[in-house]
Amino acid sequence: MDLRIYNRGNLGMVDLLAQLNVVDAWNEISWEDAIPFMATLIFLYWVKVKIDSSVGLGKKKRRDLKKVIVEALTESGLTDKNS
Repeated sequence: MDLRIYNRGNLGMVDLLAQLNVVDAWNEISWEDAIPFMATLIFLYWVKVKIDSSVGLGKKKRRDLKKVIVEALTESGLTDKNS
């Protein structure tokens, strides 16, 4: 992959974010618009958590996955169990 293309792509994203001027948009939003916007963000986060938990990425599953990964690394000799 050509790094110049990758760097140009990131620079374009930075330019785009600079043009959006998110801070000014947040400061100019009225309370009547801010409340539904925040409710939408909270709802979208709730949906994300539901999707994560349905595919097994909840806290318990994450702990189990971490335990399996640590055991696999220990058995392969790549790391100590105490690390």
